[in-house]
Amino acid sequence: MGYNVANWGFIAAGQTINVCYIFGDGDDEGAQFAEGKPENPDGGYLQSSNHQIFFNGSQIAYCFELTNLGEDTTFMLCGGGLT
Repeated sequence: MGYNVANWGFIAAGQTINVCYIFGDGDDEGAQFAEGKPENPDGGYLQSSNHQIFFNGSQIAYCFELTNLGEDTTFMLCGGGLT
């Protein structure tokens, strides 16, 4: 399953943020990979790293760090399951 979610968030130039997402009610969808895709046509440059899966006893959350090495930009969440 692949996913592309437009306007997921905003990240300022030089900023690092944590991005987390869940499926449904926190369903376990197995191994996932996601990254932020810049939506700024003037040159956002985003780096995704430190992918983690968190389980709080009833929900699975998928998270990663996103660093903006370019200009301020909104970003799309893009990813999918690993097989």
